[in-house]
Amino acid sequence: MSIADYLLALVFLAVGGGVQATLGIGAGLVAGPALTVIEPELLPGPMLAMAMVVNVRNAVADRHSTHVLAWKRALLGAPLGLGLGAVVLSFTNVKTLSLLVSFFVLGAVALQLSGLKPPSGTISDYIAGTATAFSSTVAALPGPMFVVFHGHRPPGTIRGTLASFMLLVTPAILLFLAIDGRFGFRQFALAVALAPAMFLGLLLGKALRPRISIDRFRVIILSVASLSAVAVIIRTIAS
Repeated sequence: MSIADYLLALVFLAVGGGVQATLGIGAGLVAGPALTVIEPELLPGPMLAMAMVVNVRNAVADRHSTHVLAWKRALLGAPLGLGLGAVVLSFTNVKTLSLLVSFFVLGAVALQLSGLKPPSGTISDYIAGTATAFSSTVAALPGPMFVVFHGHRPPGTIRGTLASFMLLVTPAILLFLAIDGRFGFRQFALAVALAPAMFLGLLLGKALRPRISIDRFRVIILSVASLSAVAVIIRTIAS
């Protein structure tokens, strides 16, 4: 990775981290499409590892708003999602992964805009865990799938509940990726080298939260994510 690529990745990750610290989701949604072009090996392992920085903050800061029963139920569905994700990853190369991440982003945006509100309850929490673990394993995109099932809750509840879930699921995903040869020393080093961006994201999120309209901010983020994904798809198909 060149210095220019490193600095560009820092910018995307800092913005993504700031979005996630504000909304509870967004690091992979904002940074993912660009990272597949800058350095494909940043997904999914390093991205998930770096997001742990924000997840720790959200889990602690929003612990009183966290829906504990929801994330515990979601954990029951996580092994199935991880297994399905492992199967999909076994058939992907770098180009396929770039397209997969981009289409995941577009699909996630469509779900957010659809206003879909599945019924709450044990089954929905289980499905949320399966879907979130799957999208995390394949594309480092836990938030959009989780919000489909929990988007009706207050921002603090979304942040704390998803963060608590991911703090337990991410190590399992990284272990699988390590066994599969997709998260070795190089990927770990990339995560460490770019981790400062997530701390910058925390500062950005702290500055943004009291100053913005959450609904307006969500529209902007979904627009940026969509444009990034479309650009990556066009570039990947044309290459």
